[in-house]
Amino acid sequence: MNKTKEISIFIIFLVLVVLAGIFLKLPIFTPSLAGEKQSDIVAGLVIQFRDGTTELEAKTILDNYSLPTYKLDYNLYNAPGYYIIVGKNEKNDIRDELRKRSDWTDPVFPDIDKGNYYIITVTGQAIQDKNFLAILEKNNLQLKKIVWCHVHFGERPMSGISKERANELKRELEINKKVFLVEFETIIS
Repeated sequence: MNKTKEISIFIIFLVLVVLAGIFLKLPIFTPSLAGEKQSDIVAGLVIQFRDGTTELEAKTILDNYSLPTYKLDYNLYNAPGYYIIVGKNEKNDIRDELRKRSDWTDPVFPDIDKGNYYIITVTGQAIQDKNFLAILEKNNLQLKKIVWCHVHFGERPMSGISKERANELKRELEINKKVFLVEFETIIS
C-alpha cells in the first residue's frame, strides 16, 4: 500500500511538471528544430536597408518571403551606419582615393555588389572628416544613412529557424534593391 501511494505521488508530480512546462513555456521545454544543436539555429536577422526605406516597405519586403512568426525592430538608432553608391567602373578609383588618406578606416562590412553599382559602407568617424567630405563632393557622391532593422523569429526565447533556411532567406533578400546586407543572430548554447 505504501509503494502504491509513492508511485501515485510521483505520477502526480510528473503531470504537474509537464503542465507547468506547457503553460509556462519554460526554455527547457522549447522544442529544437529536427535534431539541430541550438548553435545551428538562427534566432534573428539584422538587415541593412537603403536610406528612405519605410517601416511599411520593410514589412512588405519581409512578408514576401514566407517568414515564420517574427517581430520587426525598425530603424535601430543605436546602430549608426552610412554608405555611398558608386558605379562599377569608379569603385576602385574611389577606394584608392579613400585609402590614400592616412586617417581612413575601412568599414567592417565589405563592399556590396548590386549589379551595375557598389555600396561602400562608411564609418561614423569618416563623416566628420572634412577631407572625406571633399572627396565625396569632388566625385559627386552622396552620403546616405543605412536603415537598420532587426527581425526576431518566434514568440519564445530560444526559438528560430535553421541555418539552411536562413541562408536561403539571406540570398533571396539580398537580391532586393532595397536590401544591402543580411547578417544572422544565432542562439548560442
